[in-house]
Amino acid sequence: MAEFIIGGPLRKLAREHEPLRQFLWRLDYGLLWLLEKLLTAFPVDLASRVGARLGGIIGPLMKRKTAIFRENFATAFPELNDHALDRLVRDAWARAGRVLAEYPHLAELQEGERRMQIEIRSRIPTYDDPRQPCVVVTAHQSNWEVVAASMAKLGIPNASLYSPPTNPMLDRLLLESRRALNCELLPRDNSARLLMRALKQGRTAAMVMDRRVDEGRPIRFFGHDKLSTVMPAKLALKFDCPMVPVQVIRLQDAHFRVIYHEPITPRCPQDDENAQALDMIQQVHDLFEQWIRDKPEDWFCSKRLWPKQGKIPPATSGTAAHSGPHTG
Repeated sequence: MAEFIIGGPLRKLAREHEPLRQFLWRLDYGLLWLLEKLLTAFPVDLASRVGARLGGIIGPLMKRKTAIFRENFATAFPELNDHALDRLVRDAWARAGRVLAEYPHLAELQEGERRMQIEIRSRIPTYDDPRQPCVVVTAHQSNWEVVAASMAKLGIPNASLYSPPTNPMLDRLLLESRRALNCELLPRDNSARLLMRALKQGRTAAMVMDRRVDEGRPIRFFGHDKLSTVMPAKLALKFDCPMVPVQVIRLQDAHFRVIYHEPITPRCPQDDENAQALDMIQQVHDLFEQWIRDKPEDWFCSKRLWPKQGKIPPATSGTAAHSGPHTG
């Protein structure tokens, strides 16, 4: 979410002047609060369609975020011409509008089999005994909040990472909607200790991990190195539990298929823990790339993933999974 929705051009000034920042935060909160009340009154599918329309109109007006969308898509899909890129960015903003519009209806997404189809491709102990935890990883695709909703539907207690908005009032507003997910929400910063505690207590640890992590390790993604966290794999190895990629596919409006893929395991079990973790994270990113290529408009890539165009280094010849020891 943008740091300032209404006062974007005043971003730099607002960072330096607390009264202006507080004023803009309140304006943003008022806008989102009013929108939430409006969308709550709509049936969930209608709210999703309204969100798509609003996202497709308002999103492109946010020039800075739109530029980041475009640069990420241009790097991931260099074969697209300018017209195709512009259309893809507009479609991605529309899908982002759907996600925002579905927040007030997160509880409804868990009702019945028609709205959320759950497909499990490989049984692990967690599905039969939720007290035996696993590590769940997913990408910002379709509506990623549906992953936590699906775990609630399966009766799997979990602790899920999230990135709080800069605006604390918006954070509280979103947390109210996320209560329907029936999970413990952990702020992303300095979260390793909290996730380890959750796993020790028998709760599954879940995180969205397709974003760039500046203190991470280089992982090949769409042919270029992206700095990525290896924490999910480290946790799975440390606690000897499965690491499961979960994919969300939007079927129509607010109807989804949630696929629990086969667990990711190291391809070279004889390697040391650092090399195994890097290999597992590379496999996850290879899966993410497949999912995104299938439906690129459903990918919410609003954060810069690689350096600006023209400064992007190629991937390290496929050796990321066997580089030196982890120091991040």
